[in-house]
Amino acid sequence: MTQYKELKDRSIELLKAIYPERESRAIINRVFSDILGIDPLKAMVDPDMPVDPEKEILLMSCTRDLLSYKPLQYVTGKAYFLDLQLDVRPGVLIPRPETEELVSWIIRDQASAGPVSILDIGTGSGCIVLALGKKLPGAKLTALDISPSALEIARANAVKHAMPVSFLEIDIMDEEAWKHLGPFDVIVSNPPYVRESEKSLMQPNVLDFEPAVALFVGDDDPLVFYRKVSDLAHQHLFKTGFLYFEINEYLGDEVVRLLRNSFSEVILKQDLHGKNRFIRAAGLL
Repeated sequence: MTQYKELKDRSIELLKAIYPERESRAIINRVFSDILGIDPLKAMVDPDMPVDPEKEILLMSCTRDLLSYKPLQYVTGKAYFLDLQLDVRPGVLIPRPETEELVSWIIRDQASAGPVSILDIGTGSGCIVLALGKKLPGAKLTALDISPSALEIARANAVKHAMPVSFLEIDIMDEEAWKHLGPFDVIVSNPPYVRESEKSLMQPNVLDFEPAVALFVGDDDPLVFYRKVSDLAHQHLFKTGFLYFEINEYLGDEVVRLLRNSFSEVILKQDLHGKNRFIRAAGLL
């Protein structure tokens, strides 16, 4: 049987064709852990440990998928968000580290508020609403998405983490569908915000695999979803409530101007890379 170190080195060498060595090594460590059930730390102590032939075949299959630019999370079927492990698959957006920052901001704001009612618009895998539910005890959780396949995954993740969430299949553009919602203390959304003209800046692992409906918006009206969510918040947010957004780094000032039509307090916040990435609005007018 092939030894662990030999198999790992071979896989890393293959991945270096499209990823830097450090990233290739991290990817293969995750595959060994999530797919093969081999603890990388244990394998470091015993690098000559043999790998079962069936696991070797599986690893080679995963490596071929990775070489086609298929995202690691779709290969393993798992994504990590704060301290949650979530199931993901093609058809649902892979949770991003930036979104973890947004959720952490909400948790800091709401930690002393007591039980709050939360609406997550465009829930995808459910990462936002589930992370908030875990950190804000007693929160009443509602999440909506236009995609039935995304909602299926989100529901499975909620069951996995024993989190009671009301999931709704709603198109945010359909105002008639809003009437049975709310009111809420917190509304949060990470809507599609990458302009079509920015596609050339995206990597193949995003463009070729992740759902376009969750990523892209037309250049003619890139704030369309922010406008709709703001309108919904005007009808379904408590006067003392908060609206949070993740945004396109290039459109921060435009989103702020939009929200100042409905809120007395609008704060634009940068992410850890210094990019305009989040907005909090409060004080409904």
